[in-house]
Amino acid sequence: MDDIVKIFDNYSGNRKFSFKVTLDQKRALSDKIVILLCFEGWAKINVGFRDYTMKRNSFLAIAPGIPFFCREISDDFKVDILVIREEVFNRLSYGVIRLYFYRIMYIDPLLEMPEEKMRMCMNIHYYLKDFINENDNYFKPQLIAKFMDILFYEACNAILHKSAKNDRKDRHRDEIMARYIKLVDENFRRHRKLEFYADKMNITAKYLSAVIKSATGRTATQWLDDYTLLEAKTLLRSSTATIQEISYELGFSTPSHFAKFFRDRTGVSPKDARNSDPGSF
Repeated sequence: MDDIVKIFDNYSGNRKFSFKVTLDQKRALSDKIVILLCFEGWAKINVGFRDYTMKRNSFLAIAPGIPFFCREISDDFKVDILVIREEVFNRLSYGVIRLYFYRIMYIDPLLEMPEEKMRMCMNIHYYLKDFINENDNYFKPQLIAKFMDILFYEACNAILHKSAKNDRKDRHRDEIMARYIKLVDENFRRHRKLEFYADKMNITAKYLSAVIKSATGRTATQWLDDYTLLEAKTLLRSSTATIQEISYELGFSTPSHFAKFFRDRTGVSPKDARNSDPGSF
């Protein structure tokens, strides 16, 4: 039953973070969904090579495969960490909840929660941290699923309130953006043409590109390239694969093509990037 969710914190003595979930400056990479809830203090956390500042009553959701590390934390920083396998999340969530939560993870991962909502989340966490170690409860998976439902709904409620002033056109744009980012995350290693994603979404590549540009200020192709670049940086840092192996894994026809792609966007070669300090490229 522990496979449903794992919960850790940095204040109760339960400091053994698994799945490479760390609070130091070493870049971590999880194949699970990682959710952090800050109850006290602050932390500067880099997610997918972008910086976010967590403060009291904030919620940070990190998608599987997205590298992250903590740049700096306050002395009074208190955080609860939930780790959930993506297939478990997909089983627990459904419909619009799943769509909005993917929007959170891939587009807007940091949310501010009202005091009363965060207090409720804290109570759920306290309960789950004790309850998850029980071995004699016949309804353990069902109860955990119900509590996780509450957390998912509250996170999605926060994102809906955040965008409440947006009109229907903006919400439609955000839905397309969330679907596109999810498809890119699943397929960028094999498919580098925008037409593939447009076909999957039953829209034209021109319309998809215009919507993504409107939503983010960056083109759909730039998002696709950024995902490839992010994965390249992660593999250079965290794997023992050769640069040649990495180039083929990412769908490049030759290592020289990969090297040019990488240098054009970072100013350094893959070899130099692998030998440099974390966070310097």
